[in-house]
Amino acid sequence: MPSKPKRERPSLNLDQFFTPAAGGEDLDFLLGAPEEMAARAQVRGLPLYDIPVRAIAPDGDQVRRLPRPDDLLQMEAAGDRAISALLTSLRELGESLREHGQVQPAIVYPDTDPGDPAITHRLLHGQRRWTAAALANLPSLWVVEVERPNDVRRLLRQFEENERRAGLVDMERAWALGSLREALQREMGSDVPWAVVEARLQVSEGRRHDLMRLLRFPPDAQAIILRYGWAEWTLRPLHQALGAGTVDAATATDMLRLLSEQSEVTAPMVALLVSGYLQERRPSTAVSTGDEEGPGERTEAEERSAPDMSEAGSVAPLPAIPDDIGQRLIKLRRNVERLQAQITREGDVDRRAAWRAEAEQLQTSLEALLTELRGK
Repeated sequence: MPSKPKRERPSLNLDQFFTPAAGGEDLDFLLGAPEEMAARAQVRGLPLYDIPVRAIAPDGDQVRRLPRPDDLLQMEAAGDRAISALLTSLRELGESLREHGQVQPAIVYPDTDPGDPAITHRLLHGQRRWTAAALANLPSLWVVEVERPNDVRRLLRQFEENERRAGLVDMERAWALGSLREALQREMGSDVPWAVVEARLQVSEGRRHDLMRLLRFPPDAQAIILRYGWAEWTLRPLHQALGAGTVDAATATDMLRLLSEQSEVTAPMVALLVSGYLQERRPSTAVSTGDEEGPGERTEAEERSAPDMSEAGSVAPLPAIPDDIGQRLIKLRRNVERLQAQITREGDVDRRAAWRAEAEQLQTSLEALLTELRGK
């Protein structure tokens, strides 16, 4: 009996996912030549305004995740080195805007905010300029107004423009991949294969898999990775250990906090940190029954996550995450740092006096703890 001929699977039409929506063509035209944005806006008949900085809100789903100005200042007050460096750059940009004016407009669309009646527009493009203007206390921002594009078009243009101008960090790329797929699925009302997202963002399947592994980290850890801009491959020993289950989420976050205190972070340094932690956890003795692993042998999960130490010989080892007491000390120190940043912004004279009395009692307790640890 002759076999039935196989039916050819129809090819996927990518164009169906990217049809222009309201505001989409204008956004494409403006960002096609950002250095000519003002001229292109005039050709297109799009309005150019000077809008109060206070009336503009950032895009909460922006591909580039830049904290709000107030949050940046709080992070700087808490001693965050990465944020301090970023603020230096933004303050320089703010002074340049004050002295020389704004060369190109930002792009906004009309919008409101239930939590702030002063908001009349939301940013699509130009968040660094808006942040710099807010930090410099400038009264207004020069903008071109467009209609609100759909989420797919907005994400695509923000991704492409940020990669072209300054480049996203890997944590932002991972978020963008997930956000674009979700937007596509909302638009189509059905599942969208990863191949569509990979093709549109020009990301290989392997690269997409690597980036998405950063989402193994909990939100607090992802925020640290974003802040310091670490590449996925730099953190690979840690996220592999997290995926294998040999390091839990809380420990991984504490390791990232330790890394944030280093002047430079490299893959061999991360490998040493993970290796030191795994060695500390591994039991030195065990009773063998003939079926289980012998003393000191690695489990299959540990073997997969263990780093290659061949290139790490010249790197000074970081302290491994210690036992429960050590972890609690780390958390205590972090809480004190956050508290210090909060106290600098709050409290009247009477309340600060009460806080000072409590802090002095804490100091006495810590001095007693140090005496005990020094063995005196």
